[in-house]
Amino acid sequence: MGITDRLNQFNMKRAISYLKRNGAKKTYFKVMERLERDDDEKYYTGRVLSERPERSELERQRNRKFFHNYRFSILVPAYNTDPAAFKEMLDSVVEQTYMNWELCIADGSTTETVNETLKSYRNGLDEQTGKKIRYQRLNANRGIAGNSNGALVMASGDYVGLLDHDDVLTPNALYEIMEALEAGIERDGNIYTSRFKAFYSDEDKTDEEGTRYFDHHIKPGFDIDLLRSNNYICHFFVVKTAVARKAGGFRSEYNGAQDHDFIFRCVEQLKPDEIYHIPKVLYHWRSSETSTAENPDSKLYAYEAGKKAVRDHLERLKIKASVTDTAHLGFYRVRYEVNSPKIKELTKEEWDYLTADGFKAIEEDYIMIMGNDIKPVTKDYLTELAGMLAREEVGAVGGKILNKRGAIDSAGYMFDESGKLNAAYRGMNGNYSGYHHRASIQHKVDGLAADCMMIKKAAVEYIDKPVFSDRFISVYDPFAVFKRKR
Repeated sequence: MGITDRLNQFNMKRAISYLKRNGAKKTYFKVMERLERDDDEKYYTGRVLSERPERSELERQRNRKFFHNYRFSILVPAYNTDPAAFKEMLDSVVEQTYMNWELCIADGSTTETVNETLKSYRNGLDEQTGKKIRYQRLNANRGIAGNSNGALVMASGDYVGLLDHDDVLTPNALYEIMEALEAGIERDGNIYTSRFKAFYSDEDKTDEEGTRYFDHHIKPGFDIDLLRSNNYICHFFVVKTAVARKAGGFRSEYNGAQDHDFIFRCVEQLKPDEIYHIPKVLYHWRSSETSTAENPDSKLYAYEAGKKAVRDHLERLKIKASVTDTAHLGFYRVRYEVNSPKIKELTKEEWDYLTADGFKAIEEDYIMIMGNDIKPVTKDYLTELAGMLAREEVGAVGGKILNKRGAIDSAGYMFDESGKLNAAYRGMNGNYSGYHHRASIQHKVDGLAADCMMIKKAAVEYIDKPVFSDRFISVYDPFAVFKRKR
């Protein structure tokens, strides 16, 4: 998508809305960053089409025998769905290469369009496949959450998957879930079960005609900090039916963000290593000018519901924190409460030459390490970072570091595919928010700048030198900003 595609009436409305919320400077940089990403993705549609599995591969998947033959119940809440889009959704399920599925459609429409479209569609199916499509016409439109619950009640499978009524799955979506389940099989006596209980995949968006693909969303492994910042899991989320029901299904007070709330209540029951990310696009999210996929301003209530979902999740875990909006709709800042933190401030040079006795002599709970060439930009950076460390699982936290020209020097460190640790977003304009805004929201990282981080003393073991224990996670917090002097 180029600048001529972006400069239309619809996107001008979005820009004006963003301008009103955030001012001219942020709007300018948002537009420039968006155009750069569009340029990066200009060949993406061609790549999607060229990388689709060939017929021989699809046939191989259909003939694959698995240890368990789990059934998947795909939940679809329908409401006055466009017939063409509805048929594409149906096709994408019927064409799955793993065939033990049922499609549970709960229809809250005010017209007979969905019902009539489904009846016509069933006529083209064999009897066995037609029976796998279960349909219930609800007595009224119960909203997205209520309609989703109607589909959940119908589910008889081992796992449920969430699918919007006008979106599409790739034909290998369920097969990839089964591959992951198989990879996680463990033995307990004579019983073999998979340790994985929830799954999600990468995704992208497609236009209303289903001919152009864009906004490829490459996701990380499970990250509770990122989930609190934004519903990055979104699609394609699949979870054990027992977990979904124990979570209580979907709640109408979170309509617009009901899936975010639902995902929280599911993962709260699970250990992080029971949640599996499949690094493949298995879901195409249909985009329209009235959907949140393309127009965040179209459903502002959804972002208030999302904020409530994050806040209520923290309250259930008895974590004291405030949740506020960021410049980007649907992306949140969590500020964790910490009471009078005891912080030892050391220069990087002091830390490097710290002896075992010197380390033991530190009485403070937290240690702030900062190089001589770094200065803080945000005044309350110590409290901001200490709030993160107040959480039991966090052992180290660092902020956004800018170089003297204002570009990003470090937004945390991440391993690349070769296993090399790289500074995230190094060299990117400091006014940009990064890929899916990740330079501007809190999330887990693989490492932090050694000369600008706060660590929990309890997370350090002194073995000839201070060593960070891998029992703790590291977190990037962009709301603590630093700048290098040279």
